[in-house]
Amino acid sequence: MKYSSYKCQALDESWDAIVIGSGIGGLATAALLSLYAGKRVLVLERHYTPGGYTHVFHRPGYEWDVGLHYIGRVQDQTSRSRKAFDLVTNGQLQWEPMPDVYDRFVIGSQEYEFVSGAERLRDRLNDYFPRESTAIGRYLKAVQSAAKASDLYFAEKAIPRAFAFLFGGCMRAPLMRWAKRTTADVVASFTRNQDLIGLLTAQWGDYGLPPGQSSFGLHAIVANHYLEGASYPVGVPAASRKRSLR
Repeated sequence: MKYSSYKCQALDESWDAIVIGSGIGGLATAALLSLYAGKRVLVLERHYTPGGYTHVFHRPGYEWDVGLHYIGRVQDQTSRSRKAFDLVTNGQLQWEPMPDVYDRFVIGSQEYEFVSGAERLRDRLNDYFPRESTAIGRYLKAVQSAAKASDLYFAEKAIPRAFAFLFGGCMRAPLMRWAKRTTADVVASFTRNQDLIGLLTAQWGDYGLPPGQSSFGLHAIVANHYLEGASYPVGVPAASRKRSLR
């Protein structure tokens, strides 16, 4: 798949599908339609560079990624995350594992590290808060429970409409019991330690809403995604995006 400026591209051809917007979702959809459904796809984007949140921007001496920073579960080639990226990029995208400490948070004068591996993270959190081991265990169990429940929730979107009508409510229910509560509400039910609450909810920057407003269901999906660590696309997102578009 190639791209060029609308200023020099004649659009007098016929297309099987037109995708409006070249963000991550638009490009993934276009790639799947083109690579695996054999469709002729036109992607329309009003910005002069495609990519949405895969953009990189520069200032003198500095370079920033706009959105795509680190991805979990892609070092395991059998994981669904890795398979999805391989499918969209035709296996061209390579990953570099991040350091063992994939997140670092500062609360007051104290610095806390999130390390890869659920059990190792549990041990690290217990080192920081030795009197809160029960709360930490309950939190991690809730995160993993909600994340597992999301499998049925998303599966309901893919099954035939008739089956979704009959069984959709039951498939959504396990996740919704978590999703209807805020992150702050759920975590506060485990502990009153404000530093621990701040640490356990500190990843809210990954999904954009503070703990008092965000759904614990979404928080759990994100937190669980990173329990085994994270990786970064080789060549930064912009280079990876160009490889997938060729």
